[in-house]
Amino acid sequence: MLVDVGPVASGSVKAWTEWADQLVGEFRDEFPSNTSLPATAMEDLGRYVRQWKPPKGGGETWRWHAETDPDELEYLVHALFRLDARLSAEVRRGERADAPDNGRAFYLVLVRALLHALEMESPARAAFVDQLRSSWPIAAQAN
Repeated sequence: MLVDVGPVASGSVKAWTEWADQLVGEFRDEFPSNTSLPATAMEDLGRYVRQWKPPKGGGETWRWHAETDPDELEYLVHALFRLDARLSAEVRRGERADAPDNGRAFYLVLVRALLHALEMESPARAAFVDQLRSSWPIAAQAN
């Protein structure tokens, strides 16, 4: 299936991916019982975050296209959901600063594109997306 993310301002992409790359590295190095995702999921998520980083001098807008296996895309979305849930809880408890404000536009565009691709793939995946929208605030906003 084709996943198409963007266009979105390169500055927003840069802010979010730099923050997320640091966060993924931190979580990947955690003691296994403390993390909300297995190390392999953090590695996979980190690989995507690095793919999304805009090239230096790449222009004002950014876009990403990729042919992705539907199972892998569902896995990625679920990993983002679980990571977001953990981060939100830590922010509420005052244990962590929230994601950068200027990266929010990218994250919204990213989640919207990933969910749309899943939703169009099959009725079962559309049901999965509906379920996420009822429990994941960014997914509800991306609708």
